[in-house]
Amino acid sequence: MNALFSPAYSVTIGNQRWTEQALLVEIGLHAAPLVDAAEIVFPAAAPLEAAPGDDVTIHLDSGEIEADVFSGQISSIERSLDRIRVRALDGGGILARLRLVVTYEKVSAGTAIRNLCSEAGVDVGSVDDGVDLAFYAVDDQRSALVHIARLAGFSGALASITADGALQAPVVDPTQAERALRFGREILGISQRRRVAPVTDFVVAGEGGAGSSSAPEALRPTSDFFAGNKPAEASATARWRWEPALRTVQGAERAGAAWKRRYAARAAAGEIEAYLQPDLRPGSVIEVQDLPAGLEKGPLLVEHVRHRLSARGAVTTLGICIAGADQDPAGLLGSLAGAVGGLL
Repeated sequence: MNALFSPAYSVTIGNQRWTEQALLVEIGLHAAPLVDAAEIVFPAAAPLEAAPGDDVTIHLDSGEIEADVFSGQISSIERSLDRIRVRALDGGGILARLRLVVTYEKVSAGTAIRNLCSEAGVDVGSVDDGVDLAFYAVDDQRSALVHIARLAGFSGALASITADGALQAPVVDPTQAERALRFGREILGISQRRRVAPVTDFVVAGEGGAGSSSAPEALRPTSDFFAGNKPAEASATARWRWEPALRTVQGAERAGAAWKRRYAARAAAGEIEAYLQPDLRPGSVIEVQDLPAGLEKGPLLVEHVRHRLSARGAVTTLGICIAGADQDPAGLLGSLAGAVGGLL
């Protein structure tokens, strides 16, 4: 049935719009701290008039579904005897280049993310507020994009760039599929793997043990973050991490729950090759119907995406994790409520 569909693209580079002549259109989409990139290859004779820094937008059409996919700027143009190769990065590239030395006081993780985007001139989409921070020190040993990934990770959020170039960092619910694909129709191939996952406890300790980020003690280091009730030591089944940016028990509890959630996601993962699906991005949640026995239909969380159009066809490759009950975002709020209850 896919043979009836005619995939198409529209690439705008500077003031020129291309719907034909490209030998290759390829877009890689990732969650932070990785950067989204697009590559468009033309024959050497193409009348391309563009320079590094010019805007690039890409719209894809599978013949059944169409969507804007990429918005960014040219990072390089390479010319050879038979090819012109244009590479572009989106807002993630701008954030990856930005290095700052600044401190934000009495902010949520979401507010710090918005402030970093403002410094870079990058638009902001949906960003969950997440944990509260007494202060957050941005150092120039990390890029703004790495800081954003770290801040989002404290809260269990997934930071990525939208199709129109804005930074988003919502807490995704991977237990509810929003799209259904079908094996033998959209799906060309699928592989899934489950790894041993022996670690059951994830402990994050902050530098302060306050009940609120606005309390005076949030600004004072503590010698006993767990107030005499220290969890099990690090071992083969327990992991510890120190995060000095977290100065409340609630924030550390949520960061530990988020860490555990990410670990569980990596233990059940896989890859899907599909006929072009231009609307799928990191953070999409899908299920696959009519799979052979032994394969999980989902829900499946999409973690990274690669769209590729060439003379060989139009294909979307998805990196996925298999969502289970341990991926329910209510667990993040539950850990926070438990921490608050323990302080009362």
